[in-house]
Amino acid sequence: MQSTVADKIRSRKRVRRSIPAPAERRQIREDAKLTQAEVADAVGVTPQAVALWESGRRTPRGQLFDRYAEALTAMRESA
Repeated sequence: MQSTVADKIRSRKRVRRSIPAPAERRQIREDAKLTQAEVADAVGVTPQAVALWESGRRTPRGQLFDRYAEALTAMRESA
């Protein structure tokens, strides 16, 4: 996956999009009628990673944060 200019700037400046609180992340996914496995496949992680993010026990970092934030946005739009 190639980085865009915006991605490069974000990584250098540590500018990150925000993501909702863990409980809201889960609700967004459920409203979109997707499983943790489906979200994991789209983001490129394991279903266990998505479960940890939704429980608040872990937070995605770097490119995974960006991909997860994009996935959450897409799920909101589709719900």
